[in-house]
Amino acid sequence: MFSRRTHRWLALLYLAILVGCSNTFMYNRLDWLIPWHVGDYVDLNRAQNSEFKVQLRVLLDWHRNDELESYIRILDRIERDLEQPVDTGTVQIWANFLLIAWQRIENRILPIALGLGDELSEAQMADFIEALWDKQADHEKEYLSRSEAEYADDLFESLQDNLSEFLGRLSPQQKDILFVSAGSLQRFDHAWLEDRRAWLIRLQELLKREPGWQTSVVEALAARDGQRSGEYAKRFAHNLHVINGLIADTVNLRDAKQSIRLDKKLKGMRRDLETLINLAN
Repeated sequence: MFSRRTHRWLALLYLAILVGCSNTFMYNRLDWLIPWHVGDYVDLNRAQNSEFKVQLRVLLDWHRNDELESYIRILDRIERDLEQPVDTGTVQIWANFLLIAWQRIENRILPIALGLGDELSEAQMADFIEALWDKQADHEKEYLSRSEAEYADDLFESLQDNLSEFLGRLSPQQKDILFVSAGSLQRFDHAWLEDRRAWLIRLQELLKREPGWQTSVVEALAARDGQRSGEYAKRFAHNLHVINGLIADTVNLRDAKQSIRLDKKLKGMRRDLETLINLAN
């Protein structure tokens, strides 16, 4: 169901436990951080909030007990691969592992979202839909006004920030790779926002909550990828290939200092995961 809100939950979990942008302290407080973000879209009453927290605790317990070991296996694969030069296909394998992990979380979250949706009043549902459209308008205002040069600059800065998180300061040669790659990426914000707008129109109709609406939402989500435009799919595939390639090229050019930082980053993520697993036992 709740497309944007669901992805916000996923992003919190994903960033906190896998990408390494946080630590065990934050992970152990997701049961209050996530409801705070849900509040950006709909105000829950006391009973709804209480039930939501119960469901969230079950989700986080499952995640800690059943999922964290799989993230250590992903790290094992990445560390083994980094013992030698990597290519675009290797990076895609990493992305596939992460996508599968993401989908497992999504499959667990969706029933919670659907159950909560059944409990919302008409006024709450109207507020939720309005919040989704407000966010769409914000995105369109922020992204569509960019020139081609601004778009490329934003991509370059984003790529540099993400890779620097793991490698530290990039060399001129590594920056050149990012600059050229950013320029070769096909503009995707228009296609993404058009797809998002089409989905919101569909979701708004489903959230009238006619009999069987929950099943319809599940079916609509399952069919969504196949219903995207050919232009969307083409640009997405092109950009993914370019990004996988630039990651491989940049990582392969790492110097000794960057290798030490990357190794420490991955080992730190492993320690955080092991700490969380031990806390569950």
